[in-house]
Amino acid sequence: MTGHLPRAIPLFADAGVPMIFLTMPAMAVLLVPVIAIEAFLCRKWLGLSTWQAIKSNTVSNLASTIVGMPIAWTGMLVIEFGVFGLASNFKAVENWNSPLAKVISIVLSSAWLGPPGRNDAWVIPLATLVLLIPFFFVSYWIEYLTVRWMVGIPDEQPPKLSYPRIRKAVRNANLVTYGLMFLGTSIWLVLLLARH
Repeated sequence: MTGHLPRAIPLFADAGVPMIFLTMPAMAVLLVPVIAIEAFLCRKWLGLSTWQAIKSNTVSNLASTIVGMPIAWTGMLVIEFGVFGLASNFKAVENWNSPLAKVISIVLSSAWLGPPGRNDAWVIPLATLVLLIPFFFVSYWIEYLTVRWMVGIPDEQPPKLSYPRIRKAVRNANLVTYGLMFLGTSIWLVLLLARH
């Protein structure tokens, strides 16, 4: 032992926040109520048995959460890097410092937020609202394909389980659940802005 202190490991507090680490746990918590709502709606709209509705919506929602959300987040991250890579070529962008510029920057960087400021708690719900849009489209597509595979009948017999009816039911069920998530996140954002 030479008496030297170990070198400090730097903390990267300015590295930013990859939103997938915040949205995935939130979506996991919401998974059970989302499955219940979507199963209820698909049962009603497609005439499924309760077991068929629960099973198909559980499998489809697990697939869209485990596979779809990372795909949507990665797509948004690629767009973010592309946009900011292009923007870095323009000096005017570096000097654009206004509240509007901050909001636009957060919208464009919703996949990976920069380091938060002291009064920037509101950026998390704003970025979440932006991410809910690609999450919806990817979830809808994966869930439609999964439910179609599990209960669909291509020749439209019975007509309630035809592919177009399944597509419409899954889309509308996702509009309901994502609409509720969007509403809840919007309320969270407004409350944080009101406090700020």
